[in-house]
Amino acid sequence: MCTVADIRKKLLAQRRDLFCQVAQTEEELLWLETDVESEVEERGQGEKMVQLLDRLDERMRAEIEAIDRALVKLEAGRYGRCEQCGEDISQSRLEVLPAAPVCIGCAQARETRVALRT
Repeated sequence: MCTVADIRKKLLAQRRDLFCQVAQTEEELLWLETDVESEVEERGQGEKMVQLLDRLDERMRAEIEAIDRALVKLEAGRYGRCEQCGEDISQSRLEVLPAAPVCIGCAQARETRVALRT
């Protein structure tokens, strides 16, 4: 079972990886290595963070937002609870998708609803 510190490290690493995918210069990459974690903790929106956010595509933005929500839940002691039904999200799902907002049952129900609409 993962500790809160392990989950936090994993979420921050995923977040940093997404930003690294869009960082274009050595300076931005160096900044990411040294300051992204402190930026998250301070909730600051420095100029470099804004520039990188502007370059993220829609999918990457959604992933970053999910990671940020998971980090907030982690700090508030609400991490691992399904946003839809309120039940615990399985440990195996959280190990694969640490930012998962819903349990597998609710995720499957959502996919079924979307599939029926198309």
